[in-house]
Amino acid sequence: MDQIFATLTASRPDLKPIPGTTPLTPLAAVLPPLTYYLALILLPPFPDQPNQKLISIFRSVLALTAGSLFFRLPLEYHVPFSVGLTYQLALVGIYGGCRVLDAFFISPYLFGHIPRRVKYHQEPRSETPGAWRNRALSNSYFNLHFLQPRKVAVTETATTDEGLPESWKDRASWALELELAMRGAGFTWTSADVRHTKKTWTPTAWDRVHSILLHVLPVLSASLAIIRFIYVRDLKEEGGLSLPFDGLSFPKQMLLTAALGGFLMTAFSLGHSMFAIILAPLKPHPLSYFPPLYTTRIWDLTSVRSFWSYGWHRLFSRLFLVYGVWPGEWIERKITGKSADEAADVGKVLGGFVSSAFVHSFAAYTVVGGTVGDALGEAEFFAGCGVAVVAEEIVKRSMLRLRRRHKHNANEDKANCSERWYDGVVGRVWWISVLLYNGRHFARGWVKAGLVREMAGA
Repeated sequence: MDQIFATLTASRPDLKPIPGTTPLTPLAAVLPPLTYYLALILLPPFPDQPNQKLISIFRSVLALTAGSLFFRLPLEYHVPFSVGLTYQLALVGIYGGCRVLDAFFISPYLFGHIPRRVKYHQEPRSETPGAWRNRALSNSYFNLHFLQPRKVAVTETATTDEGLPESWKDRASWALELELAMRGAGFTWTSADVRHTKKTWTPTAWDRVHSILLHVLPVLSASLAIIRFIYVRDLKEEGGLSLPFDGLSFPKQMLLTAALGGFLMTAFSLGHSMFAIILAPLKPHPLSYFPPLYTTRIWDLTSVRSFWSYGWHRLFSRLFLVYGVWPGEWIERKITGKSADEAADVGKVLGGFVSSAFVHSFAAYTVVGGTVGDALGEAEFFAGCGVAVVAEEIVKRSMLRLRRRHKHNANEDKANCSERWYDGVVGRVWWISVLLYNGRHFARGWVKAGLVREMAGA
């Protein structure tokens, strides 16, 4: 036990936390989510309760306490034995704090909305398991993960609860479900970015194990092997420190960036599947509901926008929606004079990416010794992606107008004249190039912070 305690409290030599922070304690880790949970129990109104105002004040005090505890986590604590967990601690802190403000103040007071529970119902379909090959089902869970389902096909529908929980037992369950639903799945709080088709399959625990063993772990292992190879061969320095990322040749920079991206995608997928397996016995309880983490196969993506909309996880989607997309749309409408009914796509895109840039750069700030300049790699990456999305949309619309004016023949309809056989190839080359080239900013920061060294096991 003494050896384990010494390991957990010993600081990594390459960990550079914010000066003045102290090792995370169990109490500091437990208090924020616990306080948030207690406040959530009191969030639904108490009908015909004479002490409603007193309860509301107490709930607000609990919520403000939970929010402040979340926000202070990365500013006062670090995880001494791990750079990666210190980085994650910052994400938890800023995500948790923003979530509390949204749940107790922004949604109820600005929009009059308290999330209602959504229940999912699955009815068997007549299709056979072999239908997974059909292109119409290309976005299904099993086609996405190369799995042939062992169970029957189902059609999934959702119904929203009429009211909010009233009994203490139902409140406790509702609060736990909402706190654990990061992207809002299972609640009316969810945004349009939790996408799944009604025609799907019921995944079993074995299906998920199959996916982990045959697809997730091989890609994860290959990514870590590449990261370790490049680090040991080109970045490792005498004394255990890391050489600068820019010392790598351009091809190796791109390869390391791709490996880091592959690691992140499969690590998220592994965690998602593991939790789904662990909670599967609770079915049909909402806690056992795990919609697909990625909703489109990588090779079906043809733009930077489609990657971030369908090819990446949406765990922070509510945060970016409330603190990025909505403010961005509001600013664009104020500047351009657009009405509330008109689309504000530029503000929407840039707002989402700016909020993402801030969140990830703040996490990097906590592992580079609190130096702002060394934490800007993530901001440069997301800013570049935001500009790329706006640019590709401008080019796309311009090309569509040009093609419709110059149809090959009079019989060609609008749909056919807007597509060319090479569009998909150009789109794939474009989004992969943008992500890898801009992703070097991300990789550079991770090398500087010691994250790559930790992943390499050095």
